[in-house]
Amino acid sequence: MKMSKLKEMKNNSFPKVTMEEWVEQAEKALKGKPVSKLNTVTYEGITRKPVYTENDRSELASKNLIEKSDWAVSQQLYASTSFEEMNAQLKLELESGLQSIRFATFPSTEPKALLIKKPTDLKTLLKEISLDDIALQVHAGASATTFINALIDSDIETKNLHGIIGADPVGELAATGKLSQPLEQYYNEMKSNIEWKENNAPFLKTVWVQSNAYHSGGANAVQELAVVMATAVEYLQQLMYRGLTIEEASQEIAFTFPVGSDFFMELSKLRAARVLWANIVEAFGGNERAQKMNVHATTSMFTKSNLDPYVNMLRSTTEAFSAAIGGADSINVDSYQQGKDAFSRRIARNTHYILKEESFLDKVVDPAAGSYYVENLTNQLADEAWKLFQELDKLGGIVEAMRSNFLQDRIAEVKEKRLKDVQNRKKVLVGTNMYANLQEELKQQISTTAIEENEHASVKVQAIQPLRLSEAFESLRYQAKVYQEKQGTPPKVTLINLGSLATHKPRTDFSSGFFQVGGLQPVVSPSFENAKEIVEWVSLQNITGYVCICGSDDTYEELLNAAVMAVNSPNRKVLVAGLPEATRQKALQEIGVSDFIHMRSNCYEQLLVIHQEMGLTDNEA
Repeated sequence: MKMSKLKEMKNNSFPKVTMEEWVEQAEKALKGKPVSKLNTVTYEGITRKPVYTENDRSELASKNLIEKSDWAVSQQLYASTSFEEMNAQLKLELESGLQSIRFATFPSTEPKALLIKKPTDLKTLLKEISLDDIALQVHAGASATTFINALIDSDIETKNLHGIIGADPVGELAATGKLSQPLEQYYNEMKSNIEWKENNAPFLKTVWVQSNAYHSGGANAVQELAVVMATAVEYLQQLMYRGLTIEEASQEIAFTFPVGSDFFMELSKLRAARVLWANIVEAFGGNERAQKMNVHATTSMFTKSNLDPYVNMLRSTTEAFSAAIGGADSINVDSYQQGKDAFSRRIARNTHYILKEESFLDKVVDPAAGSYYVENLTNQLADEAWKLFQELDKLGGIVEAMRSNFLQDRIAEVKEKRLKDVQNRKKVLVGTNMYANLQEELKQQISTTAIEENEHASVKVQAIQPLRLSEAFESLRYQAKVYQEKQGTPPKVTLINLGSLATHKPRTDFSSGFFQVGGLQPVVSPSFENAKEIVEWVSLQNITGYVCICGSDDTYEELLNAAVMAVNSPNRKVLVAGLPEATRQKALQEIGVSDFIHMRSNCYEQLLVIHQEMGLTDNEA
């Protein structure tokens, strides 16, 4: 009986539904609006649809080359007070699950780089650590020569050394805007380092194309892919010109992509990268082995915030999830405050093992394969990135595209849109531009460094300045913090509530959240039924500064004018929660309303004006 039931269940299936039938039912649920209203457009200019079918797949999907499920646990090592301390830290972390030793060294654009200037520094850092089973991942900036010379002089055994000691002069040029010697010299050094490694460290890679500068400058996924491929092609051509075969040159190159918060876009970015690289190497005549791509991923600094920093743990988890599903060979999860403390680094390492041991992501090869949506998105990314790659090629390649500012200008357009979306809260940053916690103790941890011009550089372009999406709102919160320290009380905005609690609560809650993300503490009034109650309460509170009136549209018709006149005075500025039609706005402004806050507000710009008028901008930390 049980077996027959089981067989019956297996044979059951949902009736097949046509796309037309689905659209008909969907539009009924949308009350007559077309399904196309559910489409959204990404920063890449790609339209996301509400549903995908097998018709959205293409032949390109079959070229995705993800063949493994597991990844190496990597974690950036940051400069500490001494190499002895960093050595002890590494030993502890290797015992606790770390599988790759990863750091940046001089010269480097990365924060808190390890300045390894002499062999004893390296010898101390790696003392009593066997590199036979541990991958070494060193971002060496524009040239790997300095680090390789230190490695040679340190007498560390290199025959079994594996991983990357990688140079990326074009990436360094993009990030800093300058190089100290001509590119030809860097390419000659690349060739020399490859010759050394062939005889002394055959398992190493010595070229490491980094997408960090572009990602941290605000680039979208299409731009990242196109620029990384253009850079890799530059290196392929230069190495082949110096005598390497396409197979030798392509296998010398590793890639790094930061992974941001758009889950499906970011995992599709990594998948599209493999498709693009395979096509490029094939076009150069490379065999199937040469078309394999070595992909390293790192959680994004662009998405992280100093505010409510524990939320960064959640951001890093979803980013690492994207990287794992996207098929990264190794993943670096940064600690939530980019700190050196053991706790935050342990949490970051254990994020890997939650995804591996408890979520089983290391047990399935290419789990996104076959998803109509992911395959379609992968294909669109690859197509659009290829178009931009061809534009860069027509300009003379990646370096010429930077010299003409073509690349910088294109990235700046996307960056400005991203920042605007954060400012008007179309893009939500939890704990930063929404759901702020005014009780948290603010600590400035994560920072980005502006790149300075260098008149004596051998190669110069306009640097792609790094930033984080949260910086504008962080500045407001730190200004409010300094004000509170000086005045002994936080900057405040009084909320005047009209009507019953049920009617004014939605706008009261909205207004409270609106002001809190600027570090302004809301002082909430009782619920008022008439202007007389307002006058009496305000007189007892001795209110000065900003006042915001909150209520429903119906309550506003009855009470708003009287409320505005009741609170308006020379030492107060009156705001209204909500956006009346234009004629009504004008009438309210004539009786004393300064501005309106609402869902479509540019929250940051309005808060900045309030900060300036309250004198908070003079307190900037």
